[in-house]
Amino acid sequence: MRMIVGLLRGLLGAALISAVWGAGAASAGDVLDQVLKSGTLRVAIIGGNPPYSKMSPSGEPEGYDIDIAKAIADALKVKVQFITTDIPGRVTALQTRKADLTIADFTKTVQRSTSIAFTDPYLVVSLQFMVAADRDDLNTVADLDKPEIKIGITRGGTAEQNVPLAAPKATLARFNNEADILNALDAGQVDAMSQDNLYNAQVMKDHPGKYKVLPGLYSHEEIAIGLPAGDFDWWRVVNTWVEQFNASGENGRLFQKWFGYPLPPIQVQY
Repeated sequence: MRMIVGLLRGLLGAALISAVWGAGAASAGDVLDQVLKSGTLRVAIIGGNPPYSKMSPSGEPEGYDIDIAKAIADALKVKVQFITTDIPGRVTALQTRKADLTIADFTKTVQRSTSIAFTDPYLVVSLQFMVAADRDDLNTVADLDKPEIKIGITRGGTAEQNVPLAAPKATLARFNNEADILNALDAGQVDAMSQDNLYNAQVMKDHPGKYKVLPGLYSHEEIAIGLPAGDFDWWRVVNTWVEQFNASGENGRLFQKWFGYPLPPIQVQY
């Protein structure tokens, strides 16, 4: 009897996996085949999010996420084509098949996973609040929890869900990218901005004494590579690459190159 139950469970599990990965497979097509035949890997990125990605003086993208994309292309022996988008466009680029991958400081969430797929994470970050250093009235997150306080967040980012949990009374001001939020903070259009702790650390390093972060980390966010839904073979190949990238030390090397300090632990927390 136990053998029969076990067999039924196995068949049910296989059917469930097939249903999940098969959904949308006809429209998604064989991404791996297309990438290899065309000789080009199309990667959606966001351009103004250093040190993850930014535009160099020559107009070419560079950064941590950019080097990751180039490394995947090298492993597949194809060239990489970058498609610059904004925060909401990271999902859309995959849904419309304009991109084969999204590598763009991209948090893996259940909501996003209903329409696209994700690899295992290659980085873990946390939400943090940053304000101008001369704001003596803003020293804790509790100081932000007022209707008259405006917090800049990225439209379509995880801060839309997480900031109201940390400061439910604050007013949210939505922007399409991090650079616009930082400009708004400098101009006094917002009182604070919500971004991951690694981004904030880089901004403060680049502009000593101009900003300060408020104590506390307010989320656990697994940064992963996004893929079109419904193509198990493509996910299998890219996820295997991520596993090896993490285990080989190559991730640590690239992170050190762009952030200037060792890669934080990537262990998934439950």
